[in-house]
Amino acid sequence: MSVPKNVARLMMLVNAAVWGSGYTMLKHVQGVMTTQWMMFFRMTASVVLMALVFLPHLRKISMGRYIVPGFTLALTYWLGFMFQLKGLETTSPGRNSFFTDTYCVMVPFVLWALTRRRPSMQHIVAALVCAFGIGLVSLSGGGAELAGMGFGDAMTIVGALFFAMNLVVVGMMGRKFDAVALMLMEFAWCAVFFGAGAALFDGAPSASWMRLDVVLCLAYLVVGSTIVAQIFQTIAVQNLPATEGSVILSTECIFAMVVSVVFAGERLTVPSVCGFAVIFGAILLSEVRLPARRKAK
Repeated sequence: MSVPKNVARLMMLVNAAVWGSGYTMLKHVQGVMTTQWMMFFRMTASVVLMALVFLPHLRKISMGRYIVPGFTLALTYWLGFMFQLKGLETTSPGRNSFFTDTYCVMVPFVLWALTRRRPSMQHIVAALVCAFGIGLVSLSGGGAELAGMGFGDAMTIVGALFFAMNLVVVGMMGRKFDAVALMLMEFAWCAVFFGAGAALFDGAPSASWMRLDVVLCLAYLVVGSTIVAQIFQTIAVQNLPATEGSVILSTECIFAMVVSVVFAGERLTVPSVCGFAVIFGAILLSEVRLPARRKAK
């Protein structure tokens, strides 16, 4: 679908804002229901809505061949969410978003491990800058300390690693499978994983969860963070250079921090602000392709 570049930029910015604000929604729902039931409801509703929205497109596709690829993607996606949301239980939405977005810096190194394609010097510098930023943030504390870093922060970074693995595997499969069908099957398997985990370890759902604020937050996460954001991203990336799109999307962590400060009462310190700025700079450095030096004749 072709749209003007300014419209594509706005769509990508809306995508970043919706994703960023979703961290505070997740934190709020976690205070009422268990994480795995929350994600089961979110993923199940997303699968149903996506199937309805893309039904004409999906009718042309044999979904049977997507079962195994979808399972593979869902495994990394599910683990990413499990660690990220475990981290969110004991850290703030803003910190959680910045540490989650470090997956951008990790991708070249995951790709190196899987394909032996060495990261560039730019990516190595971005990783070092990111590590420095994480060190600055850890100085501001984050709950139960684990080697100078909050336990929730450490869990979030592990989740970011699985998200980086998911992104690399998506890139490796992208040319062989339809993106919509692959994403739908991935979400379906995630719903199975979260549902099984919730049934085994979290007990039965509670009627007390049926509160208006919880339902509205879940609706926002399903419709906004999953369906609308995904559609906007799919359209926008087709009409923008990859670098420009990724830079706009990286502002997600800034939106997450602002929403967390305004609505969740997150408090910022000088070390944390400096650390977040350094991490954001590392994300930009990992995403932007710097011009190559001209060789002397």
